[in-house]
Amino acid sequence: MMSWNKEIYIANRLGKKDDGYGNKIITYQKPIKYMFNVQPVSSDVDLQEFGEKASMIQKAIIPREYEGVFHENDLAYLDGASPKNEIVNGDNANYRLYPPRIQNLKIAIYFERLTGK
Repeated sequence: MMSWNKEIYIANRLGKKDDGYGNKIITYQKPIKYMFNVQPVSSDVDLQEFGEKASMIQKAIIPREYEGVFHENDLAYLDGASPKNEIVNGDNANYRLYPPRIQNLKIAIYFERLTGK
């Protein structure tokens, strides 16, 4: 049986910390590996919602058991990106999450490609 699941990583956003020079730096947890079916958006509704950005958006429909695990602005590693050899958590991430959307028995997660990645 063929599986459409792909290996992805997600790093949860921890918050901001002061770097000692008055700058606030966003910090992330160590990325965790997941196996999800992530695909480019293609439905008319998604294409209307994201408009010109649609080519930069991917979507995963995941089990409801992940409710509360992912949050807006967490970072993701898709399309073969991985946290391997990164010094700071999130450095190799190439997508960020929109707020997860509860959909009856599933959760929809949208990922937006980070510019320059």
